[in-house]
Amino acid sequence: MGSIPRRIHHFIAMNKFIPRGYISIRKALNRVGRELFGSDWTGAEHRARRGLLSEEAWLQIKDVPPARGSGATGASSPVPTRSQSTDDPCSPSYQEEFRAGNRYAQTCHKLREMLEAGDLEAAILDPWSGTLHRASLALWRRSDADRMIKEGRAPIPSSRNTGTLLVKDLGESDRRATPISRADMGNVIKALQEKTRGETLTRPQQKDFVRKNFPNSDITERQFNEIFRSVPVDPGRPKKSDKKL
Repeated sequence: MGSIPRRIHHFIAMNKFIPRGYISIRKALNRVGRELFGSDWTGAEHRARRGLLSEEAWLQIKDVPPARGSGATGASSPVPTRSQSTDDPCSPSYQEEFRAGNRYAQTCHKLREMLEAGDLEAAILDPWSGTLHRASLALWRRSDADRMIKEGRAPIPSSRNTGTLLVKDLGESDRRATPISRADMGNVIKALQEKTRGETLTRPQQKDFVRKNFPNSDITERQFNEIFRSVPVDPGRPKKSDKKL
């Protein structure tokens, strides 16, 4: 079968079927992103433009004298980029998008590491035959692995075509090793108490701190309630997580 026209690829992308037991790459990235960045991960990371500059890098570059020689003009921009014509690298919105792009890149890299290590299992769906091909670990060692994750597509084995890249759904908690023990709960409380001595955190922020620092612990809401009874919150803020389930 020959290569597929772009319009058909677009149709397939807009009409993806996700087989039971699997999730899309986008959803997998959202899960990993929340584990890495907590509440800082908003989902806007998927839309962030690539190749943006930090404010520090932009300030250094813009002060570089323009090149001289054939074809150079004194009024030309020293570093023309796509983003300069639409946004100011020194603006807060630009820098927020820059940080979102960094979070996205780090999350893609982390997902690739998890797939290559076998912590997660991926499959390639052939949209024409309906066959699910298990993605080999070697696929994530290829130089174009990051691109495959970002596009959500990978080569179908023994074919010139590409298929939809999926991740086996192990659930939010199933991927964690074991439920947290009583001894581990003590460690969580101690770490959270030390954190809140120098910094005031709301209950959601405390949860994010715990999940980020104890990623292999499966902490239930009831256990969070017990942990929070030993950890203060900013006076005047409602202790929503302390309510009985």
